[in-house]
Amino acid sequence: MAYISVVQKDLGKSLSRGSSISSVTSDAPRWSLYAAPKPALVVNVDSERDVATVVRYCNKNNVTFLVQSQGNGWADTFRLGDCGLLINIAGLNWIGFNKDRTIASIGGGTKVRDMVVAAYSNETRFSNPTCPCLGFLGAMLGGGITRSMGLYGAGVDQILQLKVVTASGESLIVNPKLNPDLWYAMRGAAPNFGIVTSALVKAYPTLKENNVAWEGAITFSDDKLEPLIKAIHGLDLRPEMQIDFLFSVTSSPSNTPTITVIPFFLGNASTAEKAFASVLEVGPLSNEATEVHYDHWDDFANPFCIKGMRKPVYGASLARQALNPATWRAVYNEFKTFVMKYPQAAGSSILAEYYPVQKAITIGEATSSYPFRDVPIHVVAIPLYKDSSFDREANAWGARVRDLLRSTDGLEVNST
Repeated sequence: MAYISVVQKDLGKSLSRGSSISSVTSDAPRWSLYAAPKPALVVNVDSERDVATVVRYCNKNNVTFLVQSQGNGWADTFRLGDCGLLINIAGLNWIGFNKDRTIASIGGGTKVRDMVVAAYSNETRFSNPTCPCLGFLGAMLGGGITRSMGLYGAGVDQILQLKVVTASGESLIVNPKLNPDLWYAMRGAAPNFGIVTSALVKAYPTLKENNVAWEGAITFSDDKLEPLIKAIHGLDLRPEMQIDFLFSVTSSPSNTPTITVIPFFLGNASTAEKAFASVLEVGPLSNEATEVHYDHWDDFANPFCIKGMRKPVYGASLARQALNPATWRAVYNEFKTFVMKYPQAAGSSILAEYYPVQKAITIGEATSSYPFRDVPIHVVAIPLYKDSSFDREANAWGARVRDLLRSTDGLEVNST
């Protein structure tokens, strides 16, 4: 308590009036409690200047610190020690547009959902991540995959300028002309070089009546898995297309493993159904795909946004040839066995996302430090459970799924 009081007194007097210092870590909730950082204090900043102030204070007093926006990161290597601080930048949440709605100024903690609402009401749109609970910049600065990237490029290609606090506590403007080395480095590897407190990003003016895509859940019985994977592999994935497929479990009490496809098409239903005809011809159990306005594109992702519980995520990225029916049958069998053997993990899932990468490749690797522009498929196995006593089984399952995916990933060894 003495340490907390000292920090609150010494650091608190240097922060803006709207900032706060709390020993209640629930002030900055995490998406996953597995290996979550355990700060002694959370500093809820209210201004960009506060971020630099906290960093300088930590450097001067040899205090470990970590920055968090919306708390969705699943890395398991955060170590803050007994006295570490968490700098919560969720309060840096603002969005403003230029006159023609082609550029937005956003705060470093701005959430995807808030950006979507603001863009739609201003008759424009962003090339944004699907999950509405993500911090926009946290998701985009590492590379960034979006459902419209076939038209607009990777997430890092949406960024026009950054305001950055360096490890020394210095504030810098970073763009192609000012600090060009950091400009290259931060778009792809930002957490290694500084804290982004605000940014200018691209927006794409679109009238509400045209801001529409065809999407929705289409379910299949498990005997259709092989022809489904073949159909997805055979798609001519044009820039306006994208497709996810998901292994999950229906709600209690049946807890039945389910295969769901979520296609996405920027355009009307009739054109979309022709583009995805090979998938539809496999013979779904149900089809909820329909035309949806931009402000509801992210609705299906809401279940993935629930914070709390334990989620030691295992990811793999794949080439197109990794859409191998035998591999995916083995992955599905692993999933089915796991959720049926362990009811406490029935909320677990495996999500695969397949993107057109032509535009990202055309923009080119030389423009940023993100190296995986030609990798089209990204998969996460998400064990979901409450009790830490289940960590061993969950990690073993995640590792088995990842090994299966890597066995036919079509990439160089450890290339992603």
